[in-house]
Amino acid sequence: MTTNDPVSSLVQAWATFDESLRSGGGFDEPAYDGLTAALRGCATAWAQRDAIPRLGANVLVDIFPATEANAALYRGEAADRMMRAAYDLHALAGRCVELPPGQGGASRP
Repeated sequence: MTTNDPVSSLVQAWATFDESLRSGGGFDEPAYDGLTAALRGCATAWAQRDAIPRLGANVLVDIFPATEANAALYRGEAADRMMRAAYDLHALAGRCVELPPGQGGASRP
Protein backbone atom coordinates (compact mmCIF):
# COMPACT_ATOMS: atom_id res chain seq x y z
CA MET A 1 0.00 0.00 0.00
CA THR A 2 1.19 3.48 -0.76
CA THR A 3 0.41 6.67 1.11
CA ASN A 4 -1.94 7.61 -1.76
CA ASP A 5 -3.85 4.38 -1.27
CA PRO A 6 -7.28 5.00 0.30
CA VAL A 7 -6.76 2.17 2.80
CA SER A 8 -3.41 3.56 3.96
CA SER A 9 -4.94 7.00 4.33
CA LEU A 10 -7.84 5.55 6.32
CA VAL A 11 -5.58 3.52 8.64
CA GLN A 12 -3.30 6.48 9.32
CA ALA A 13 -6.19 8.88 9.89
CA TRP A 14 -7.97 6.45 12.20
CA ALA A 15 -4.82 5.79 14.24
CA THR A 16 -4.23 9.53 14.69
CA PHE A 17 -7.81 10.27 15.74
CA ASP A 18 -8.18 7.25 18.01
CA GLU A 19 -4.83 7.78 19.74
CA SER A 20 -5.76 11.34 20.70
CA LEU A 21 -8.95 10.13 22.36
CA ARG A 22 -7.44 7.08 24.08
CA SER A 23 -4.43 8.97 25.41
CA GLY A 24 -6.61 11.60 27.08
CA GLY A 25 -5.62 14.27 24.59
CA GLY A 26 -9.23 15.09 23.87
CA PHE A 27 -11.02 15.62 20.61
CA ASP A 28 -8.51 16.51 17.90
CA GLU A 29 -10.54 18.42 15.30
CA PRO A 30 -7.86 18.28 12.54
CA ALA A 31 -7.50 14.52 13.10
CA TYR A 32 -11.28 14.13 12.91
CA ASP A 33 -11.37 16.15 9.68
CA GLY A 34 -8.61 13.94 8.27
CA LEU A 35 -10.54 10.81 9.20
CA THR A 36 -13.78 12.02 7.63
CA ALA A 37 -11.87 12.95 4.47
CA ALA A 38 -10.26 9.50 4.39
CA LEU A 39 -13.67 7.85 4.80
CA ARG A 40 -15.12 9.91 1.95
CA GLY A 41 -12.10 8.93 -0.17
CA CYS A 42 -12.70 5.25 0.55
CA ALA A 43 -16.40 5.57 -0.25
CA THR A 44 -15.51 7.04 -3.63
CA ALA A 45 -12.73 4.54 -4.35
CA TRP A 46 -14.82 1.55 -3.35
CA ALA A 47 -18.16 2.63 -4.87
CA GLN A 48 -18.04 0.20 -7.78
CA ARG A 49 -16.09 -2.61 -6.11
CA ASP A 50 -17.64 -5.93 -5.20
CA ALA A 51 -15.40 -6.24 -2.15
CA ILE A 52 -13.33 -3.91 -0.03
CA PRO A 53 -9.86 -4.53 1.39
CA ARG A 54 -9.84 -6.47 4.64
CA LEU A 55 -7.76 -3.84 6.46
CA GLY A 56 -10.28 -1.19 5.45
CA ALA A 57 -13.14 -3.35 6.70
CA ASN A 58 -11.30 -3.81 10.00
CA VAL A 59 -11.17 -0.05 10.54
CA LEU A 60 -14.81 0.40 9.51
CA VAL A 61 -15.91 -2.21 12.05
CA ASP A 62 -13.94 -0.56 14.87
CA ILE A 63 -14.84 3.09 14.29
CA PHE A 64 -18.13 3.29 16.18
CA PRO A 65 -17.45 1.03 19.17
CA ALA A 66 -13.96 2.42 19.75
CA THR A 67 -15.12 6.03 19.56
CA GLU A 68 -18.07 5.26 21.83
CA ALA A 69 -15.76 3.56 24.34
CA ASN A 70 -13.36 6.51 24.23
CA ALA A 71 -16.24 8.90 24.92
CA ALA A 72 -16.79 7.09 28.21
CA LEU A 73 -13.37 8.36 29.31
CA TYR A 74 -14.62 11.95 29.20
CA ARG A 75 -17.43 13.98 30.74
CA GLY A 76 -19.83 16.71 29.70
CA GLU A 77 -19.49 18.44 26.35
CA ALA A 78 -16.30 16.52 25.47
CA ALA A 79 -18.11 13.19 25.82
CA ASP A 80 -21.12 14.53 23.93
CA ARG A 81 -18.89 15.72 21.07
CA MET A 82 -17.28 12.29 20.82
CA MET A 83 -20.65 10.56 20.68
CA ARG A 84 -21.83 12.91 17.92
CA ALA A 85 -18.61 12.11 16.08
CA ALA A 86 -19.14 8.37 16.62
CA TYR A 87 -22.53 8.55 14.90
CA ASP A 88 -21.22 10.73 12.09
CA LEU A 89 -18.28 8.37 11.53
CA HIS A 90 -20.67 5.41 11.57
CA ALA A 91 -22.71 7.03 8.81
CA LEU A 92 -19.58 7.68 6.74
CA ALA A 93 -18.45 4.08 7.27
CA GLY A 94 -21.85 2.99 5.95
CA ARG A 95 -21.26 5.01 2.79
CA CYS A 96 -18.05 3.03 2.26
CA VAL A 97 -19.97 -0.22 1.97
CA GLU A 98 -23.34 0.79 0.54
CA LEU A 99 -24.40 -0.95 -2.62
CA PRO A 100 -24.97 0.98 -5.82
CA PRO A 101 -28.63 1.40 -6.79
CA GLY A 102 -30.07 -1.74 -8.30
CA GLN A 103 -27.58 -4.13 -6.69
CA GLY A 104 -29.82 -5.37 -3.93
CA GLY A 105 -30.04 -4.43 -0.29
CA ALA A 106 -32.07 -1.60 1.11
CA SER A 107 -32.54 1.29 -1.22
CA ARG A 108 -32.29 4.90 -0.11
CA PRO A 109 -35.09 7.32 -0.82
